[in-house]
Amino acid sequence: MIGGKNRESVSAIINIDFTMASKWAERHHIPFTTFVDLSQKKEVAELVQKDLERVNSYLPEGSRVRKFVLLHKEFDPDEAELTRTRKIRREFVETRYADLISAMYGEKAEVQVSAAVTYRDGRKGTVTTGVKIRTVAG
Repeated sequence: MIGGKNRESVSAIINIDFTMASKWAERHHIPFTTFVDLSQKKEVAELVQKDLERVNSYLPEGSRVRKFVLLHKEFDPDEAELTRTRKIRREFVETRYADLISAMYGEKAEVQVSAAVTYRDGRKGTVTTGVKIRTVAG
């Protein structure tokens, strides 16, 4: 969650659970190849958006999530995004993803990002994708 005194609303950087999301996608016949691909699927974003709308309905107006992004990669302790006990290092994440955060509070609809990927056959590569800035209704 991103917000605070100097921000007009609450925004969120959301990390999907790849195992659960991939099972859901397979049940719904949604093709994907990698975490990056699955995380940016319109159908996955719609599923997350419905949950955010449900949660928002219980929150006071100033605490509701207005915009969100589905992160193109998992948070990783090896990249200093998480502690070894899997807690987010907020300051580091806010610095590393400053472009995404800025876009959520600006007018951009998408931010281009790159991520290292490891394919099922063990090959490694880099994938560049557009992370869409999404708005939560209500």
